Parts: sequence; structure tokens; C-alpha cells
Amino acid sequence: MQTDFVTEGGLLETLRNEHAGYQHFLEHEVLDTITYPYEWSVSMLADAGIHTLDLQMELLASGCSLKDASAYNVQFVRGRPKFIDVASIERPRRLDVWFALGQFTQMFLFPLLLCRYRGWDLRSYFLGQPGGRPVEEVARCFGPLGRLRPRLLMDLTLPLWLQRWADKGHRTQRETLDKSKPDSRPQVLNLKRLRRKLGKLAAGYRPGGTWAEYTPICSYDRAAEHAKQTFVQEFLESTQPRRVLDLGCNTGDYSRLAAERGADVLAVDADHDAVEILYRRLSENPAPIHPMVVDLANPSPGVGYLNRERAPFFERAGAECVLALALMHHLMISANLSLEAVRDLMAEMTDRDLVLEFVPPDDAMFRRLMKFRVDLFGGLTLDACRSVFLERFELLKEAPIPDSKRTLLFLRKVSNRAASA
Repeated sequence: MQTDFVTEGGLLETLRNEHAGYQHFLEHEVLDTITYPYEWSVSMLADAGIHTLDLQMELLASGCSLKDASAYNVQFVRGRPKFIDVASIERPRRLDVWFALGQFTQMFLFPLLLCRYRGWDLRSYFLGQPGGRPVEEVARCFGPLGRLRPRLLMDLTLPLWLQRWADKGHRTQRETLDKSKPDSRPQVLNLKRLRRKLGKLAAGYRPGGTWAEYTPICSYDRAAEHAKQTFVQEFLESTQPRRVLDLGCNTGDYSRLAAERGADVLAVDADHDAVEILYRRLSENPAPIHPMVVDLANPSPGVGYLNRERAPFFERAGAECVLALALMHHLMISANLSLEAVRDLMAEMTDRDLVLEFVPPDDAMFRRLMKFRVDLFGGLTLDACRSVFLERFELLKEAPIPDSKRTLLFLRKVSNRAASA
């Protein structure tokens, strides 16, 4: 949580006049990139939960508490979680219990348990119900016998029994709940237990997605990869983009290449495990990189009130430079997009530059994706790709990747008026 007290004389007086009765004001750091739990990896959600628990324990030491424990109250800066909702801090009457514990369980523990033991993904969990899933629904996923396992008893089975007991009319009197109890030690013990549990759930997750292992299986050798990195590096150094969008980022090698040249990077991949590996690397070596699990063919929609409470991916993802490396053929084969549709998608996402890697149909990785599919890409050539993209871009540079069949196209977006002319 990064905040500063407003101390400027004129501004402070203006705020006091506009908000009578308040003497102090906090100014938040402005975040250029906002991500949501349905775009996070398992370890990202676990770290956001641990960060929330650590903050709650710090607040208890000062006689305060969080009145809610939403995952949306956390954002990631340089690969680290940051709490952003100061308004959720209060002074409660009781410190021995945490009234936001149920919400914390729904927003952090339940999705991690379902990911770890039932194969759920965070997108399915949160987009269906942004506020988290109720205990009854989660309990059904584990079944009557499954929820008797020791790892579920405390946080799923016991709350389920208590809820059913309360639903039969055995409700605790509100006066008892509101009774002042200043001893926070019982709550701290439980928070520490939950912290250990979240850590184990994240550590126990083993990435194994196909594209998490892309680098060692890709269809060009180390020399070709070095040449490709050199081409991209030289372009970034010559154009100096402030914000880069790395589409199909895989485990983030090119995202870090851009970050090392001063760019703020949004690193996007549809493969959860690739993003998980990228985030784990960021935890060890922080950089201005924002990892996101997003399927470009089915990106995060607008969510919440009037579909505006949480903006869709495309409204948050603009950049001066888009890296689309070894991506075009995935969009065409797996997402069934035409070459023209890929071009329009890239033009929508970049404000200025595009680095596009052309992969021909006779490339080994292209053929791997085409296995058991009808080949409809006989006309996909470098000339055809160049012709289609030049309807909305100008070609700045073209660089064949040595010892491979691939070519890098360095493009600059032209205005609609210039394109039509």
C-alpha cells in the first residue's frame, strides 16, 4: 500500500473546505496497470491472500482490522502484491474474531483448494461469481466423503456444518457478537495457520502446461534465438517505448528484455502455467512486468455494475509497442482467426509499433499445431502476410531469423485516413 499524506497548503485547505470535518487526506500512488483475480495465476492469488493476512496481523497490533477481505483490494506492482483499499480499515469492537474471514475464504482459500485438488481455473471461479463461491457450492465439488479429509475439515467442512446449524434457527445473538473483546491472540493464531496453508497450496502446484516448456522445444536453435533477441533488443532501443504489451509472452524472456530497456510491460499468455512460471521468476527478481492469464480470442469482459465496474481487457491493455512473437499461427490455427482478423487485433492493441513474427506452414511448430487438422493454410506466405498487414501498418524493417524459416516484421501503425489513401 503506497500512500502519502497531503501536506501542500493550498490543496490541503481546499480539501478541508470540500470535506468538512476531515483534517487529514491520503494521496494514492497511481497504478497504470490494473489486473483482476480471474487474470492471475495460482501463486499470484496465494501471495495476494498472504499479503492480506500479513496486513490484518499488522492492523491488529494497532487495534484495527480489515472490514472486508476482497481479492480485488490487491494489485501487483513489479511482481509484488500491494493493498490498495485504505477505506476498508476500521476499529472493530472485537479483536478475537475477524468478521471478514468468510469473505477471505471465498476469495482466496476456496479457489486455491479447487485449483489444487479439483482442477478448476481462476477464470472459471471468479468470472461466474466475482464475489467468490458460497461454502455449499464448494462443498458439493468435494463430495460428502472428500470434505472429511483433514485438509478440508477446518476451512470447508466446519463452516458448512455451522452454516447449516445456523440456517435451522440456531443463530448467535447479535449482542454476543458485538461484545467488546480486545484480545487478538486467538485471531492471530488462525491467521498464521491460514498463511501457512496458502503457502503450501501455492508451493504444491506444479506447472505442466504445454507452452510452459516452449523454450526447450521450439523449432529454432540457440543461435537463432540469440539473433531473434538481438533484433528485438535493437528495435526497442531505437524506438524507446514506455509501455510494451507482450502477447503470448510464454515465461517472459522478451518481457524482461523490454523491461530492461526502461519499458513498463504487460505480459499476457493464455497458458496459466507459463504465466505461473513467469510470476515465480518475478518473485525472485522483480521487474516492471505485469503478468496476466488472458486468452486473446476470448479476453476478460467488462464485469460488474453495467459491465463497467471492472473494465474489459482491451480497455486496459493499450501500449506503444506490441510484441507478437511466435503468436500469429496460434491465433490462426487454435482460435480460427483469419490473417485479416489477426491484423485488426494487433492494430487494436498497439498505439504505434508492432513486432510480428511470421511462422510459415512448413515450420515444425506450425505442423505440430496442425496435427489432426485439415490444412487450410496453403496460401499463407510471407508475401501474403506482408500484403495484409501493410493495409494498416507500414513496414519499418524485415529480419529473417537465421537458421530458421521464420521472419520478424517491424511495423508501425498508420492512421485510418492514411491507410485508406
